[in-house]
Amino acid sequence: MKLYKNLTLSVLTLAFLAGCKSTPPSQTQATKVSNRASSALIAKSAYDFRDDDIVVPSYFDTQGLDNCTFNPNTENEGCPLKKPIVRMYFDVAGVSGEGEGVKALREFDDHNLLKMLENQFAGINRFRIVTRDDDTVSKEQKIFLEQQGAKALAKKVASQRVLQPDFVVKLDSLRTVKSEGSITSWMDYTLEITSSVLNPYTREKLSHPNLGKIRVKSEDVRERSEMKYIKASNRYVSGYRYFDAAHVNAVLNDMASRGIDILLTRMLSEMPATAQVLGIKGDQISLDRGQNAGVLKNETMIIFSYEAGFVEPIGVASVSPSKNSANGKIIRWKNSSEAEKIERQAKNGIYRPSNGAKIFAVSVGAPKNFLENRT
Repeated sequence: MKLYKNLTLSVLTLAFLAGCKSTPPSQTQATKVSNRASSALIAKSAYDFRDDDIVVPSYFDTQGLDNCTFNPNTENEGCPLKKPIVRMYFDVAGVSGEGEGVKALREFDDHNLLKMLENQFAGINRFRIVTRDDDTVSKEQKIFLEQQGAKALAKKVASQRVLQPDFVVKLDSLRTVKSEGSITSWMDYTLEITSSVLNPYTREKLSHPNLGKIRVKSEDVRERSEMKYIKASNRYVSGYRYFDAAHVNAVLNDMASRGIDILLTRMLSEMPATAQVLGIKGDQISLDRGQNAGVLKNETMIIFSYEAGFVEPIGVASVSPSKNSANGKIIRWKNSSEAEKIERQAKNGIYRPSNGAKIFAVSVGAPKNFLENRT
């Protein structure tokens, strides 16, 4: 009996010690922070989608679409597609320190980048841009005054007042440079861009859209051989003119242009275009809005039904817009009972949702050929 008691106590002791050494719950894990250059993310072609890919993307908003009038001057506040009026800023931080290439880097001119930023953002049709191109505006008003007279100019100005920004979109950037090598060396530039949307009246920085940080390296826009130079007796001999502001500006402008391109692709993912499906006939779909809602050419869009707050993916389509509407083709139907039911009804005529259900289309990101054709 004594042996039995000792064995029992030993087992209980081991169990107690095992419990003390049990692994605590874990919900996070360590990961390395990357300093690699950023990449552009674009939508896959609708032809490349698998069934598992046909899901509703993040950030879609169908609430209040019935309130949209698409009149830019009288748009309903409840319309989720109302375009905020913004003024844009591109801020280039100063460069401190000394060393090879620093002086030329410090002379970087960002004025033309602001114009590029305005043009590109206006093209994706997510904002109404109040331009800061005062020179062009002043020249045009001067020509109008000379040709039409002061009275006509005053009437024109009174009938079309300057837009008042709702928000400010600001891009901040950091520039760094380092040289590597000895007799034959090369320059490495890095440009980091972050964006923010802020309310200039409440001083609040908004959380959406959150585009993260974009990093561009000189090797993304130039071959390493183009950045090489030779020095002898600590004097420049030949190769890349790292001390010449014009040459440095050319590289940094290309880097900034690439950064803006990446920024645009992220913006199109964070602020997707949304439209309501009016009807489906066979594989053809008809949408109630087009360019006026930011739908782009060859847009890849997920088609889904929406009822009582629940979404049901139906298929993936390739869409091309007109000014106020769009047409497309469902390339792949979702393998589900709901999609099969709609596909079957659409084969026999025009399918229109009923009984409170609605069908929508939402974009999944920058179209496949967006960077090639628009940047």
